[in-house]
Amino acid sequence: MKLRIVQKKQIKRAYEKKKIGGEIISREDRKKDVIDKVPDEMFLILKETLSFVEKINVEEENNENK
Repeated sequence: MKLRIVQKKQIKRAYEKKKIGGEIISREDRKKDVIDKVPDEMFLILKETLSFVEKINVEEENNENK
């Protein structure tokens, strides 16, 4: 087993709780920030997934009606 020497300040930084600034952010502001950070590719993947699910549902309905 290898021992690894770690500095005390690294341990303190790893286990120390991060303090949040005194700013209060409303829910609306957070939602806008989160959506702005989502890449466009994620929306394309979501669109393709939803269209696939919709297609499967339509095919199942057609099979039930026969």
